[in-house]
Amino acid sequence: MNIRLITATAILCLLSPLPGLFGGDLPGREVWLPESEVKDRFFGYLIGLVQVDTCGVLDADDLESVLRDFKGKTSIPFELIKSIRRECGDGVGPKEVSISFKGELKTPVPYSILGYHPGSVSTSSTVRFYEWDIPYKTLRWNRREPVDLTQIYVFGICEGWAVIDVDVWLDALLGGLLDDTRIVVMALFKYDGDWHGLAAGYGPSGEGRSGIFNFSQNRILFPTPEHLRMLGPYFRNLVIGVNRVEVPLPPSGEWQSAG
Repeated sequence: MNIRLITATAILCLLSPLPGLFGGDLPGREVWLPESEVKDRFFGYLIGLVQVDTCGVLDADDLESVLRDFKGKTSIPFELIKSIRRECGDGVGPKEVSISFKGELKTPVPYSILGYHPGSVSTSSTVRFYEWDIPYKTLRWNRREPVDLTQIYVFGICEGWAVIDVDVWLDALLGGLLDDTRIVVMALFKYDGDWHGLAAGYGPSGEGRSGIFNFSQNRILFPTPEHLRMLGPYFRNLVIGVNRVEVPLPPSGEWQSAG
């Protein structure tokens, strides 16, 4: 399968499980990952929080109080978030994560490809996810060397929608390497010692799309390295095939169901 890159990783960490603590203070700098591991300070804090398995609600004031000193060291517009909720449930089914924005979101993709910001990220005002945590996974594709992933956090959209709109001129320039994408799954994981983020979904005609971000290098891996191209199909199938999640279509009529 020809897996195209998408630039959805810009919203990856906005949709990750930021835990709010009922009746207590948020973890502080003790959970921050060093810049040698994660350059962007917003991401460094978020990935640190992902590893703290607490549940509750984090609102805009909480985010502002924690991150206001780091606006110059992040590319993510966290001020657009209204609240983030993580529900642990009864421990039998998946956890649930929801993020609410201050209205429907439309913001430029904050990272560049070939020196250009390639388009915009659009979402419904609220997006809800099922969350699965996987300690370790080894993937193999044909006769290639296995790919070992650890500390895997998977988020499949179960309510709402998220879309990457690629600028028309860049789409024409890069052809099949870049295209509009509706997101069905996002994931955080460690590979080869580095934290990575993945977003995977489908193009308007139902063809597979995926993209990967390296947090230590602070960049989208473009084009996706050949040995990592199996990750998009794997995570899409985990959500749609294995866990049977019915991912909603965006409201515009151009999108076809897939999977």
